[in-house]
Amino acid sequence: MKKFLALGAIALGCSIAATASLAEDWTPPGPITMHIAFPPGGGSDSQARLIAEELETRYGWTITPQNTPGKAGLIMAMEMQDAPADGTVFGLGISEALDYGMADGTAGMTPDDVTPIVTTTLAEVAFVVPASKGWKTFDDFVAAAMTGEPMRVGAITPKIADVTYLMGKEAGIEMNITMVQGGRGMLNALYAGDLDAGFVAGAHSKGVEAGELVELVSGMSRPLSLTPDAPLLADLGVPFNLDIYFMYFGPKDMDGAAQANLAQSISEIVLDESTKAGALLEANFGGAEAISGEALQAFIDSSFVSAKDLMQAASQ
Repeated sequence: MKKFLALGAIALGCSIAATASLAEDWTPPGPITMHIAFPPGGGSDSQARLIAEELETRYGWTITPQNTPGKAGLIMAMEMQDAPADGTVFGLGISEALDYGMADGTAGMTPDDVTPIVTTTLAEVAFVVPASKGWKTFDDFVAAAMTGEPMRVGAITPKIADVTYLMGKEAGIEMNITMVQGGRGMLNALYAGDLDAGFVAGAHSKGVEAGELVELVSGMSRPLSLTPDAPLLADLGVPFNLDIYFMYFGPKDMDGAAQANLAQSISEIVLDESTKAGALLEANFGGAEAISGEALQAFIDSSFVSAKDLMQAASQ
């Protein structure tokens, strides 16, 4: 199932219509370096490489994928600061790099120091437990936490760790929160019994469908695709969410025609389930969601403000 935000779809359509002539006239002035803010081999890396492959096939461009992992894409953003803004350098990261990664000021960057291009999908973030635990609901998890040792809970990013802490605080339970390397690392720890629970961003869906994992809470601002009756964080008294988009962005002040062309070209690929990239997003991430233009900028701006508020709430 393809996923859309109504505002995003409208804005994308308007953006494409308004810049169609610019996009049609633009071609990369040289080979493209596509940064990938994830280690090689996983689903996130695969979607970027499949998109690069399809761009080369459709347009004859030369694209070199380059893995630049670290801090959800913040390292990639730093790497691109002095890169050409002509469309020959951009990359795939996640939106958290532009909000939580920059909100505390230590990175020396703000979202204004990059050029947002387009999203590819919204990660299906869920608070997941092994089915072997026997917990069917978040209330079951809380009840178990109140009668035994503190729950061992994993987090793959600092933002997720802070939201997890607030969720436990609201529920009145104690959790030992451990940082875990990526979604695959989280799943391995859950299956091995090293963790009792953790927020996972999409990589868990096959386990849920197989009955091996259970989604207890939606980390997003909307219901989960596989478990629509699971509560939202807001239902649990946590006024924040983990809406995390996979998104392309480039250096600051990127050429407008390059930005428009890349947004349009990538959108067409990811929304087409007959492409390898579109099929992967459908199978592993619940479908594509392409947002660009004013809607994407508005999301980034609001997320940056929300990240500061979350940091303050988690420090109290």
